Amino acid sequence: MFIDPHVHLRDFQQSDKETIRHGLEVARDCGVDAVFDMPNTNPPVISEETVAARLKLAEAANCPEVFYGLYLGMTTDPEQIKKMVELYRKYPKVVGFKLYAGHSVGTLGVVSEAEQLTVYQTLASVGYDGVLAVHCEKESEISNSLWDPQNPESHCLARPPKAEVESVKDQVRLAQTAGFAGKLHVVHVSVPASVEIINQAKKNGLDISCAVCPHHLVFDQRQLSGPDGLYWKMNPPLRSSDASNKMLEYLKKGLIDWLETDHAPHTRQEKMNPPYMSGIPGLSWWPLYAAFLNDHGFTEKQIESLTFSNALSKFGLTIQKKSLIFKDHRQDYGFDPYAELAAKIDWPQK
Repeated sequence: MFIDPHVHLRDFQQSDKETIRHGLEVARDCGVDAVFDMPNTNPPVISEETVAARLKLAEAANCPEVFYGLYLGMTTDPEQIKKMVELYRKYPKVVGFKLYAGHSVGTLGVVSEAEQLTVYQTLASVGYDGVLAVHCEKESEISNSLWDPQNPESHCLARPPKAEVESVKDQVRLAQTAGFAGKLHVVHVSVPASVEIINQAKKNGLDISCAVCPHHLVFDQRQLSGPDGLYWKMNPPLRSSDASNKMLEYLKKGLIDWLETDHAPHTRQEKMNPPYMSGIPGLSWWPLYAAFLNDHGFTEKQIESLTFSNALSKFGLTIQKKSLIFKDHRQDYGFDPYAELAAKIDWPQK
């Protein structure tokens, strides 16, 4: 019924946060037919050893109802990048690559423009034509000195809209300069100007897509000023209410290609105390996202495209939609960000 192309199922040395088995069970019980897992794990997925270990964990989970796709991480090493292309061609469940154009959670930041150009040039040189997903936050526009955990909303100042917008501009330019022949995907766009740049690049012939997370549609940065403000810290941050309203408008106009959750569970300890981790869970609320879109006047066809078929087409996969048998896993994560919304909208409660 749904595809979530952006999850962080942890495991490896972070199994206290979540395991692949648990994530796949949640997906199955919430009507999600496929998840694409990100590589900024500990250790990161940048070698055949880690790829094989990750896929083995997914197989051992014994959850065949859910397709488990895996992203591989990009580094600054051309030889590593070429090896990742070999693995992409070897393992059918490797769905693409992830480039962190700014440091976020984990150790996979490729932050200089020269290093990012190397990624695009190397991929172009070996004829890679799959998906390259990019976390767009320009390092030079991030001001970590502004972050004050006593004022969680300061995170929005430390990672301002300009950091995303300038990085999106960079990726469009670098992909064109390198003659990149793959599919460029900008993950978790949160700024209307980013969407406008991406759609202009589409008109100019670049194969580029973008996705928005439900939290950037439903919430705004005022969440961080509340008593649980630290829970709402994420990268990119929540934006202004005007921005979230505009993003919903752009989604309805077809300027954003699909929804993805950026599901990122952490323990309560590390959210509320140093290191004040960024990210919130999102996987178990998919039926609510569809209900939210319906409540805001999206047609059935639009909802199906934004939650399933657009991503399916971009990744070139064949996945059958299954019937939703809903089991509520919201409390598994110790933090229900959508509790207030769920109380207002008619969604599966059984």
